[in-house]
Amino acid sequence: MIILTQTTDKIQVKLGGTVTTSQLQCFASYRDTTTSGITPGRNVVLTNNTTAVDLVGSPGSSTQRVVEYLGVYNSDTTSDVVTFLFNDNGTTYELGAFTLLSGEKVEYQSGSGFCVIDAYGSIKNSLLYQSSQLTEGYSSVILGVDYTNANAVARTLEDVTGYAFSVTSGKTYWFRFHHILVSAATANGYMVTLNGPTTTELSYYTLVQAATNSAAAYWNSAFNTPNPATTTTATSPAAGGNGYIEGIATFSADGTLQFRVASETAGVGITIKAGSVVYYKQLN
Repeated sequence: MIILTQTTDKIQVKLGGTVTTSQLQCFASYRDTTTSGITPGRNVVLTNNTTAVDLVGSPGSSTQRVVEYLGVYNSDTTSDVVTFLFNDNGTTYELGAFTLLSGEKVEYQSGSGFCVIDAYGSIKNSLLYQSSQLTEGYSSVILGVDYTNANAVARTLEDVTGYAFSVTSGKTYWFRFHHILVSAATANGYMVTLNGPTTTELSYYTLVQAATNSAAAYWNSAFNTPNPATTTTATSPAAGGNGYIEGIATFSADGTLQFRVASETAGVGITIKAGSVVYYKQLN
């Protein structure tokens, strides 16, 4: 927990630069404890670029202000660095700095600390340690609900909502999308691929389950280039199938690396099942 005990203590927040369109939205809740009882309180404020703003003000005399929750939501259109500061009568101590892509949020909760939540509502978990200059560790996003593409136009690719992760310009990522799927018809094939922002390097490998219960593999260096799904090479996942897309990409713009799927047959659904998971790691 974070406790403010002096009348000069406060929690502030600032950005690493100037926003593009919108200041970030900040919220805090806390409780004040005195000899006479406990009083809840809250505060809302917008960031002011690189100027620190007070997110949790100073407590009154003979009062302990216990911070229960802090939250900053990136409503800007580009990524921003958010820094939380403990201000001790003019001397500041950094509590944490977090890079947020557009639509992401950083939260502090008493008892569990800080975490970043991506635009899809998933916690960006990672176990990180430094080895030379390389940050090791993995993050994951698990698809929470089934997604079905039964488009009236055959082989029309659709984004699988919630099966994606955010990327930052200038950063290189390793990724592996392991998908589980079923088809509404036995002989109906499927196509999978990725979409994302511009890259300076992109190479990925797609493995799909084939009709004869064997695997078919494809290599790509461009987005939106799915595996073929013809009557001779179509997969037949009616009883359930799986596969993966694995690769490395260096991005030249912020955005989202997104999994996509299409059905070989118009109106016949291909369902990407809940529990499909993407593992990824930032390499620099």
